[in-house]
Amino acid sequence: MKYTTAFGISVVLAVVLASSAHAQGGKKATPSTPPPAAGPVSEKVTKDDKVDITDLENKYWAPKDTDFSVVQNRTYSKERKFMLAPQWGGPINDAYSEGSIGGLTANYFWSERMGVQATFLQADLVNNNATNDIGELSQVSGAAPDHGKLTGYLGVGINIVPFYAKMSFWGKRIIYFDMAFTPTLGMTSYDQQMEGGNKSKSALTYGLDVTQYFFFAKWFAVRVDLKNQFYTQEVVKFRTTGSLIKGSKVSDKSIQDSMFLLGAAFYF
Repeated sequence: MKYTTAFGISVVLAVVLASSAHAQGGKKATPSTPPPAAGPVSEKVTKDDKVDITDLENKYWAPKDTDFSVVQNRTYSKERKFMLAPQWGGPINDAYSEGSIGGLTANYFWSERMGVQATFLQADLVNNNATNDIGELSQVSGAAPDHGKLTGYLGVGINIVPFYAKMSFWGKRIIYFDMAFTPTLGMTSYDQQMEGGNKSKSALTYGLDVTQYFFFAKWFAVRVDLKNQFYTQEVVKFRTTGSLIKGSKVSDKSIQDSMFLLGAAFYF
């Protein structure tokens, strides 16, 4: 009995030890290989990867870009319209005369930038104060100003309208306006001043008008003109002085007539 018990204990211990060894063998782990460390990513830059900006540089440095132009929607259009403007004003640089100038100008615009015009003017001029003072002295000295007086003008021109703009009036209203330049060609009528009676003459005249239109409605604008006209005037003696007979030619004088005219332009 004693040996049987000892044998039994020995068998139990052997089974326990075998089970423990088997358990340890089953739990044996295979060491894992660590992931490789991330290294720097190398980039290769080739010629194919570069952006060609040559065209952009050429366009940037170009003196003028003809691919673009300014476009404006016009509230008041002149294209294919007639314009009729009664005008009134006076001379601004006549050394001998003062008074008023009135007339009528007709325009036709085949585009917003180009047109034609015809102008008729009639002047009502008299001696200014300086000329009257000389006249009073001339009764004693016999001297008198030899000159001619503008009486009228008839001419035509080509309208060139490079400027169109808008401006604010007292922050209450937007006013639209054009600025035009008009080379002109025509005939100027003038009177040769002579004591006891004048003589009418005419001369070929060329000039340049600067005109501003201020539009207020689709059929109405205020027109302002600065007219510059150039011609040669034949000057004669106002009165007989010594050997110089009244009406005899004194000189051919280059004249610049500048006048300021204000008008109401009706277009249709």
